[in-house]
Amino acid sequence: MQWWRMKGESLADRKKQLRDQKQLDTCAEGFDVGRLSKLMGSEAAYTGELEDLYDKMLAKIDGLSKLVEQSNAKVLEQEAKSDSLRRKNVYRIGGISDPDKNEQ
Repeated sequence: MQWWRMKGESLADRKKQLRDQKQLDTCAEGFDVGRLSKLMGSEAAYTGELEDLYDKMLAKIDGLSKLVEQSNAKVLEQEAKSDSLRRKNVYRIGGISDPDKNEQ
């Protein structure tokens, strides 16, 4: 007997559950699909599961916002380097002295 049939579920059911879990992980990593189904069943009156889902979603959003902040800082740093190189190139090509250099 196959492992997925032992639990009374078909391979198609298991694949659907894995797809659903993957989609849920994009919003709230670590929140089990089985727990989500409890929110829609007879245990829907309990808000603890829903609060946990929201906490995990907020943690995911917080992590994503930190990644955005880091990438934004890298973009600004790269822009500053690019501007500096562009300025140096203009001065070098034009034969103009670079005002950023301290000439004595």
